[in-house]
Amino acid sequence: MRYNPVGNIKNILARDQFVKFYPDEHRYYDLKNNRYVARSVSEVVRPNAFVNKNMEKAAERGTVIHEAIQIWSETKDIDLALSYAKKYTKWVENLINYRMWNTWNIVASELRMIDRVNDIAGTLDAVLQHKETGLLCLADFKTQDKYKKKNHRLQIGGYVSLLNQNFCEVDLFSCRVIYITPDEIRTEEYSPKECMYDYEVCRTEYLKKELELK
Repeated sequence: MRYNPVGNIKNILARDQFVKFYPDEHRYYDLKNNRYVARSVSEVVRPNAFVNKNMEKAAERGTVIHEAIQIWSETKDIDLALSYAKKYTKWVENLINYRMWNTWNIVASELRMIDRVNDIAGTLDAVLQHKETGLLCLADFKTQDKYKKKNHRLQIGGYVSLLNQNFCEVDLFSCRVIYITPDEIRTEEYSPKECMYDYEVCRTEYLKKELELK
Protein backbone atom coordinates (compact mmCIF):
# COMPACT_ATOMS: atom_id res chain seq x y z
CA MET A 1 0.00 0.00 0.00
CA ARG A 2 1.41 3.36 -1.02
CA TYR A 3 1.46 6.27 1.40
CA ASN A 4 -0.41 9.39 0.32
CA PRO A 5 1.16 12.54 1.83
CA VAL A 6 -1.28 14.65 3.83
CA GLY A 7 -2.01 17.91 2.04
CA ASN A 8 -0.66 16.79 -1.35
CA ILE A 9 -3.56 14.65 -2.54
CA LYS A 10 -5.80 17.65 -3.32
CA ASN A 11 -3.40 18.68 -6.06
CA ILE A 12 -3.39 15.18 -7.51
CA LEU A 13 -7.19 14.77 -7.54
CA ALA A 14 -7.82 17.67 -9.91
CA ARG A 15 -11.13 17.71 -11.77
CA ASP A 16 -11.13 16.67 -15.42
CA GLN A 17 -11.82 19.94 -17.23
CA PHE A 18 -13.04 18.01 -20.27
CA VAL A 19 -16.09 16.51 -18.52
CA LYS A 20 -19.42 18.33 -18.52
CA PHE A 21 -22.47 16.96 -16.72
CA TYR A 22 -26.10 17.74 -17.56
CA PRO A 23 -28.09 16.88 -14.40
CA ASP A 24 -31.57 17.14 -15.93
CA GLU A 25 -30.69 14.52 -18.52
CA HIS A 26 -28.17 12.76 -16.27
CA ARG A 27 -25.77 12.66 -19.19
CA TYR A 28 -22.05 13.35 -19.47
CA TYR A 29 -20.37 15.19 -22.33
CA ASP A 30 -16.74 14.55 -23.25
CA LEU A 31 -15.27 17.87 -24.38
CA LYS A 32 -12.04 16.15 -25.39
CA ASN A 33 -13.84 14.04 -28.01
CA ASN A 34 -16.77 16.44 -28.57
CA ARG A 35 -19.54 13.92 -27.94
CA TYR A 36 -21.80 12.55 -25.24
CA VAL A 37 -20.47 9.67 -23.19
CA ALA A 38 -22.42 6.56 -24.19
CA ARG A 39 -23.22 5.32 -20.70
CA SER A 40 -22.83 5.99 -16.97
CA VAL A 41 -21.75 3.76 -14.10
CA SER A 42 -25.36 3.76 -12.86
CA GLU A 43 -26.59 2.42 -16.21
CA VAL A 44 -23.98 -0.34 -16.23
CA VAL A 45 -24.77 -1.61 -12.72
CA ARG A 46 -28.55 -1.06 -12.91
CA PRO A 47 -29.43 -1.40 -16.62
CA ASN A 48 -33.13 -2.10 -16.05
CA ALA A 49 -33.80 0.35 -13.23
CA PHE A 50 -37.43 1.45 -13.08
CA VAL A 51 -37.98 5.05 -12.03
CA ASN A 52 -41.14 5.89 -10.07
CA LYS A 53 -42.32 9.00 -8.23
CA ASN A 54 -40.70 7.94 -4.94
CA MET A 55 -37.38 7.45 -6.70
CA GLU A 56 -37.68 10.87 -8.35
CA LYS A 57 -38.27 12.45 -4.93
CA ALA A 58 -35.26 10.61 -3.48
CA ALA A 59 -33.12 11.76 -6.42
CA GLU A 60 -34.17 15.39 -5.87
CA ARG A 61 -33.39 15.08 -2.16
CA GLY A 62 -30.05 13.47 -2.91
CA THR A 63 -29.07 16.23 -5.31
CA VAL A 64 -29.81 19.00 -2.78
CA ILE A 65 -27.99 17.22 0.05
CA HIS A 66 -24.98 16.36 -2.09
CA GLU A 67 -24.64 19.96 -3.22
CA ALA A 68 -24.95 21.23 0.36
CA ILE A 69 -22.22 18.80 1.44
CA GLN A 70 -20.02 20.00 -1.40
CA ILE A 71 -20.50 23.62 -0.28
CA TRP A 72 -19.52 22.67 3.25
CA SER A 73 -16.53 20.54 2.23
CA GLU A 74 -15.09 23.23 -0.05
CA THR A 75 -15.86 26.37 1.95
CA LYS A 76 -16.25 25.06 5.55
CA ASP A 77 -19.15 27.52 5.79
CA ILE A 78 -21.69 25.56 7.84
CA ASP A 79 -24.35 28.27 7.77
CA LEU A 80 -24.18 28.52 3.98
CA ALA A 81 -24.42 24.75 3.57
CA LEU A 82 -27.39 24.46 5.93
CA SER A 83 -29.10 27.39 4.24
CA TYR A 84 -28.75 25.66 0.88
CA ALA A 85 -30.07 22.39 2.30
CA LYS A 86 -33.42 24.04 3.18
CA LYS A 87 -35.92 21.31 4.16
CA TYR A 88 -33.07 18.81 4.35
CA THR A 89 -31.16 20.80 6.95
CA LYS A 90 -31.37 18.04 9.55
CA TRP A 91 -29.82 15.51 7.16
CA VAL A 92 -26.85 17.78 6.40
CA GLU A 93 -26.47 18.91 10.01
CA ASN A 94 -26.22 15.27 11.14
CA LEU A 95 -23.43 14.63 8.66
CA ILE A 96 -21.48 17.79 9.54
CA ASN A 97 -21.65 16.89 13.24
CA TYR A 98 -20.69 13.25 12.71
CA ARG A 99 -17.67 12.05 14.69
CA MET A 100 -15.92 10.82 11.55
CA TRP A 101 -14.63 14.33 10.81
CA ASN A 102 -12.44 14.20 13.92
CA THR A 103 -10.10 11.89 12.02
CA TRP A 104 -10.95 12.32 8.32
CA ASN A 105 -10.95 15.24 5.85
CA ILE A 106 -12.70 15.52 2.49
CA VAL A 107 -9.95 16.09 -0.08
CA ALA A 108 -12.07 15.79 -3.24
CA SER A 109 -15.80 16.06 -3.86
CA GLU A 110 -18.14 15.57 -6.83
CA LEU A 111 -15.25 14.23 -8.91
CA ARG A 112 -16.51 13.57 -12.47
CA MET A 113 -14.49 11.07 -14.47
CA ILE A 114 -14.62 9.21 -17.79
CA ASP A 115 -13.48 5.72 -18.71
CA ARG A 116 -12.58 6.62 -22.31
CA VAL A 117 -11.76 3.01 -23.20
CA ASN A 118 -15.28 1.74 -22.48
CA ASP A 119 -17.08 5.10 -22.86
CA ILE A 120 -18.47 5.17 -19.30
CA ALA A 121 -18.70 8.18 -16.98
CA GLY A 122 -19.57 8.72 -13.35
CA THR A 123 -19.31 11.11 -10.41
CA LEU A 124 -17.55 10.08 -7.24
CA ASP A 125 -19.10 11.74 -4.16
CA ALA A 126 -15.92 12.21 -2.13
CA VAL A 127 -12.43 11.04 -1.32
CA LEU A 128 -11.51 11.17 2.36
CA GLN A 129 -8.01 11.30 3.81
CA HIS A 130 -7.06 10.27 7.33
CA LYS A 131 -5.57 13.26 9.14
CA GLU A 132 -2.67 11.34 10.68
CA THR A 133 -1.86 8.41 8.40
CA GLY A 134 -2.70 9.93 5.00
CA LEU A 135 -4.70 6.82 4.05
CA LEU A 136 -7.45 7.39 1.49
CA CYS A 137 -11.07 6.28 1.53
CA LEU A 138 -13.59 6.55 -1.29
CA ALA A 139 -16.92 7.73 0.14
CA ASP A 140 -20.40 7.53 -1.33
CA PHE A 141 -23.30 9.38 0.31
CA LYS A 142 -26.74 7.74 0.38
CA THR A 143 -29.79 9.64 1.67
CA GLN A 144 -32.70 7.76 3.24
CA ASP A 145 -35.80 8.64 5.26
CA LYS A 146 -34.88 5.77 7.57
CA TYR A 147 -31.72 3.68 7.61
CA LYS A 148 -31.86 0.50 5.55
CA LYS A 149 -28.69 -1.32 4.61
CA LYS A 150 -28.29 -2.11 0.90
CA ASN A 151 -25.57 -3.66 -1.26
CA HIS A 152 -23.71 -0.95 -3.17
CA ARG A 153 -20.68 -3.04 -4.12
CA LEU A 154 -21.09 -2.69 -7.91
CA GLN A 155 -21.59 1.07 -7.88
CA ILE A 156 -18.64 1.56 -5.55
CA GLY A 157 -16.58 -0.68 -7.84
CA GLY A 158 -17.46 1.55 -10.79
CA TYR A 159 -16.07 4.59 -9.02
CA VAL A 160 -12.94 2.70 -7.95
CA SER A 161 -12.40 1.67 -11.57
CA LEU A 162 -12.80 5.26 -12.80
CA LEU A 163 -10.45 6.53 -10.11
CA ASN A 164 -7.80 3.96 -10.99
CA GLN A 165 -7.96 4.85 -14.67
CA ASN A 166 -7.81 8.61 -14.15
CA PHE A 167 -5.52 8.74 -11.11
CA CYS A 168 -3.37 5.61 -11.20
CA GLU A 169 -1.04 7.01 -8.54
CA VAL A 170 -3.85 7.11 -5.96
CA ASP A 171 -4.03 4.10 -3.64
CA LEU A 172 -7.29 3.50 -1.77
CA PHE A 173 -7.26 2.00 1.71
CA SER A 174 -11.02 1.45 1.85
CA CYS A 175 -14.42 2.42 0.50
CA ARG A 176 -17.27 3.64 2.65
CA VAL A 177 -20.99 4.14 2.09
CA ILE A 178 -22.30 6.89 4.37
CA TYR A 179 -26.04 6.64 4.98
CA ILE A 180 -27.57 10.04 5.78
CA THR A 181 -31.00 10.20 7.45
CA PRO A 182 -32.79 12.92 9.43
CA ASP A 183 -32.14 10.88 12.61
CA GLU A 184 -28.67 9.40 12.31
CA ILE A 185 -25.58 8.63 10.25
CA ARG A 186 -24.51 5.05 9.55
CA THR A 187 -21.48 3.80 7.62
CA GLU A 188 -20.58 0.57 5.86
CA GLU A 189 -17.10 -0.44 4.69
CA TYR A 190 -16.20 -2.14 1.40
CA SER A 191 -12.97 -3.52 -0.05
CA PRO A 192 -11.80 -1.47 -3.08
CA LYS A 193 -10.32 -4.48 -4.88
CA GLU A 194 -13.35 -6.71 -4.35
CA CYS A 195 -15.73 -3.99 -5.47
CA MET A 196 -13.73 -3.23 -8.61
CA TYR A 197 -13.47 -6.90 -9.53
CA ASP A 198 -17.25 -7.39 -9.25
CA TYR A 199 -17.90 -4.20 -11.21
CA GLU A 200 -15.56 -5.16 -14.04
CA VAL A 201 -17.28 -8.55 -14.35
CA CYS A 202 -20.61 -6.72 -14.49
CA ARG A 203 -19.24 -4.22 -17.03
CA THR A 204 -17.99 -7.01 -19.29
CA GLU A 205 -21.42 -8.67 -19.27
CA TYR A 206 -23.17 -5.36 -19.88
CA LEU A 207 -21.01 -4.48 -22.89
CA LYS A 208 -21.36 -8.01 -24.27
CA LYS A 209 -25.17 -7.83 -24.13
CA GLU A 210 -25.11 -4.35 -25.63
CA LEU A 211 -23.04 -5.63 -28.55
CA GLU A 212 -25.40 -8.59 -29.08
CA LEU A 213 -28.37 -6.22 -29.39
CA LYS A 214 -26.77 -4.21 -32.19
